[in-house]
Amino acid sequence: MDNLNANTVDLKKTYGIKNIPFVEHVWGHRFRPEQTPMLLLFELMCIIENQYQAKQHEFIKNIFAPENDILYFRHRRNFKLRILLYQNEILETIHRSTAPDKEKWQRQFDFLMGDIKGDNFSFKEADIDHIKNNFKSFENFYNVIKILGSLTFDPLSNKRWSSKFIYPINREYIWCDYNNVDNSEDRRFFSRGGELVYLMLCRAPNELRLELERLFTEWLEEKDDSYSTLAKSLAISEKRYPLEETNRKNLGYLPPHEMNCFTTFAEDIVRTLNLNLEKLDKIKIMSDLVGFHTGNYIYSVGEMYTNMSNNGSPKCPTYIAEVLTKTSNSIRKASIQSISTQRNRLKRSLTNCIPNLFDQYALDIEEESDRKVFLEEQRGEAEDYLGKNILGYPHICFRHIGFVSRKNTRSFRYVVTEDFLHSLVITLLGSEKRLEFRKFMKALRERYNIFIDQSPFEDSEILQSDLNRNAKNLSVLLYQMGMLRHLSDACSYVVNPYLEDTL
Repeated sequence: MDNLNANTVDLKKTYGIKNIPFVEHVWGHRFRPEQTPMLLLFELMCIIENQYQAKQHEFIKNIFAPENDILYFRHRRNFKLRILLYQNEILETIHRSTAPDKEKWQRQFDFLMGDIKGDNFSFKEADIDHIKNNFKSFENFYNVIKILGSLTFDPLSNKRWSSKFIYPINREYIWCDYNNVDNSEDRRFFSRGGELVYLMLCRAPNELRLELERLFTEWLEEKDDSYSTLAKSLAISEKRYPLEETNRKNLGYLPPHEMNCFTTFAEDIVRTLNLNLEKLDKIKIMSDLVGFHTGNYIYSVGEMYTNMSNNGSPKCPTYIAEVLTKTSNSIRKASIQSISTQRNRLKRSLTNCIPNLFDQYALDIEEESDRKVFLEEQRGEAEDYLGKNILGYPHICFRHIGFVSRKNTRSFRYVVTEDFLHSLVITLLGSEKRLEFRKFMKALRERYNIFIDQSPFEDSEILQSDLNRNAKNLSVLLYQMGMLRHLSDACSYVVNPYLEDTL
């Protein structure tokens, strides 16, 4: 229970939590089910950009330092660009009209300066002059907005305009979730989960943290980018000012200071950023990695407090993954059961940690009867919070990346789908052109604890014939994806499709 340092971190005081923060002291403050892996990545990019600014102003020494726990800037907002993209309801009508350009421009500017309300949102003369100076025709202006709009994540969602995002391919498209009604940063979709992902990276070994800093700095400082130019042509770049000391915000709280999964996560992000791929491809892979490693972290904490190996160290969560088939088999049954077991471990983790935490938070209650009543009340609140926010969160992450499914079943089980498999191949191979198929499955076991052709347990009831068929199905899926080659010497190789002259 060494991580339960409630004496040194009073989460009730730091974050204004009403009840004893049992769950937060075990898994962190906080994950919420509304935050999908891509939204975790968007929030993570906001944190990284914020810490980049803090380093530029010498508030911190390194972007990914373990001691970083303060935000010295407010997150980028980019209201004017978002309004042009998502709140410009008159744009299509103007574009379809047969009016001359001068009239089109006037109607557009009248709308932006008159119909958009709020000091943060209404356009000023400087904003209008900026657009005038950058566009010779209304047609060009319209086309640029449509191009950028096509980069929107989840474009068909009915979210308000201030909760829509463009993929963060450069600094101009990194912005926070915002409540445009009460003029505040919203915690529904940016609920601090991205802050915890950032803190995981900050707890990786030093050489990885320095490499992350170099790579993300290059990402943020890239200037020769046509998409960045388009954004700057539409809206004046947002100036960044440090917050007053009294307005600076605490980052979220991540209890463990060191875990093997943090190192693996950082290594995967470094590999991805080093790939010679388009940024949109890297963003998709990073979103999958964020989703997997976040869910894996939650289960790893469950193992930490409930399941130790013979040498006293926590075991790692294991994932018995079925390559999707229509017929049921012993792998599917074992996978469904493993998910139930993992969820029960999360519940037991909370149960095991409550007594120690309660003693630290309820020191001022002397009467034993009062302590018992208060303990049961707080235990109920914690179990309810666990059920709403933690128990199902790995499955939210895994479902969005294609790692769990209920297809052909009533219950979730771990599966291997094209989307997630693509990210695994690219990440595992990195700069390597190929990897022998059996070694690839071994790497999945050793690096991610994903079992395809073997059972993770000696006393397992999984049939070897089903495991052999599962491995065969994986090879077929990889072949269909263009990621497997069969050679004349009966060897099969998983290949990186992004590297030329693979074989």
